[in-house]
Amino acid sequence: MTGYIIKRLFVAIPTILLLIVFSFFLMHAAPGGPFSSERALPPQVLANINAKYGLDQPLWKQLIDYVWGIVSRFDFGPSFVYPDQTVNSIIAQGFPVTLTYGLLSAIVAVLVGVTLGVVAAVRHNTWLDSMAVGISVGAQVLPNFVMAPILVLVFTLWLRWLPGGGWEGLGHPAYMVMPVIALSTSYMASLARITRSSMLEVLNSNHIRTAKAKGLPMRRVVMKHALKPSLLPVISYLGPAFVGMITGSVVIDMYFSTGGIGKFFVESALNRDYAVMMGITVLLGSLTIAFNLFVDILYAWIDPKIRY
Repeated sequence: MTGYIIKRLFVAIPTILLLIVFSFFLMHAAPGGPFSSERALPPQVLANINAKYGLDQPLWKQLIDYVWGIVSRFDFGPSFVYPDQTVNSIIAQGFPVTLTYGLLSAIVAVLVGVTLGVVAAVRHNTWLDSMAVGISVGAQVLPNFVMAPILVLVFTLWLRWLPGGGWEGLGHPAYMVMPVIALSTSYMASLARITRSSMLEVLNSNHIRTAKAKGLPMRRVVMKHALKPSLLPVISYLGPAFVGMITGSVVIDMYFSTGGIGKFFVESALNRDYAVMMGITVLLGSLTIAFNLFVDILYAWIDPKIRY
């Protein structure tokens, strides 16, 4: 396993470098720039600004300087739009918020989704199965950009139970409820559907029939013998799903004004702030690689037959 992890890390480094190269050239190929606006700057002023940020250099030179800054100092450079701020400080400001409700959303999605899937499989073709499937289907057809305004309409405007947006300090519980619900529902539905299908397949396998024939209680059969192998497809889904919850924060940040990293990503794209866009892109790419590696290790721990 150690050799496999080291091998994956060596593969991850060139993958991130390719991500940086492609993102860098694609962003610079887009029309406009960080200092182009409706009111054009005088040529001399624009030349001085470009020289200050190194934008007057050839693209290959800018790319080498950018990569070297990341490798040597883990520095993503200054922001082109936000005065006196670096990309590192912007990420440090927004990422903890995104990570907080992203982790909470992942916990809620896993707990509720896996529970619904197990109940639906164990009580197959009963009213509990129908209810669990109905909840999953209902949550699946309500993505976060639909769920978010519905939650604000119901809990803020009608019932006046929860604030419609904001993020107080490290996150007051009242400000977390609606972002977590809006972000976790569709993932919870997918987890419930995957768990139900996998659990039904495992419950019909030979070793489960043997455990039932020996007179083991159904609770022990499910928890000790059926749950662990049925979680294998769920684990495979969790890696990209967790990263999706973080990237899905773009919608959550815009609706609930949480101040997370999604807000800066959207604004940097609109303002052609190359440095912030690149920093967030590299962060999300690194998270994707890291969580896929974690899922592979967890997969091998759950199923001892797998050897990397």
